Amino acid sequence: MPDNHHEPKPLTEAQKKRAADVKLVALRMKQYHDSDPVKVQRFVRVYTLAKSIGEMEKLSDEEQYDLELAAVVHDVRGDRIPVVRDILRECGISDASAMHVCHMVENAENYEHISTLDHQILVEAKLIVDFKEHNTPENEIIRKAEDIFITNTGKLFLKRAFHL
Repeated sequence: MPDNHHEPKPLTEAQKKRAADVKLVALRMKQYHDSDPVKVQRFVRVYTLAKSIGEMEKLSDEEQYDLELAAVVHDVRGDRIPVVRDILRECGISDASAMHVCHMVENAENYEHISTLDHQILVEAKLIVDFKEHNTPENEIIRKAEDIFITNTGKLFLKRAFHL
């Protein structure tokens, strides 16, 4: 009798390192937020949603890595971007990834400057969490969804979250 259960592929060493890097940055962000449960829960929600959307949209390993890092640090913006850069460097993140992550974070609310799929997914995940946290009216959710959401997975998660 054939086994219909598919074993997941073992992680490569690079994937294990990236997962460890994301965990390290998440722990550092928890310290940065002084373990404030509201801020920590927020970045965990955005991270979880972004990670799932990225995986379902089949991002490359590099895009997924940068997306997950950006989701963890996304709430540190404005003049605190150097803080994000320092945290990423302290955690051993490459300059290339750190620069891309900082760009995504700086432009997480600037919908005119979304140029990569990982950035798009960060915006979608963040918006879904924002809509929930702010009890956004359904008509505004629908309007923003039509204007901003492009991934099938992001649209699906949005519909499920708000029963649209």
